[in-house]
Amino acid sequence: MIQLTKMNGHGCLLNHALIEIIEESPDTCVTLSNGNRYLVLESAEEIREKIIAFHVEILRRAGTTPATTPFTK
Repeated sequence: MIQLTKMNGHGCLLNHALIEIIEESPDTCVTLSNGNRYLVLESAEEIREKIIAFHVEILRRAGTTPATTPFTK
């Protein structure tokens, strides 16, 4: 789950595994595979970075060091 901020300023936890598409026009709209849509303050790039950080944290807690890939900085 990743922490995002709705347009009203309230935080929410989103199951990133359900994300189907992220659109910026100019607001960021996250559409889930179940059809639910959320407008959030974060950019698509910020959301991508949060998803990567979430997976890195899972690997760290499992005692595994993620390999350096083009997706990590």
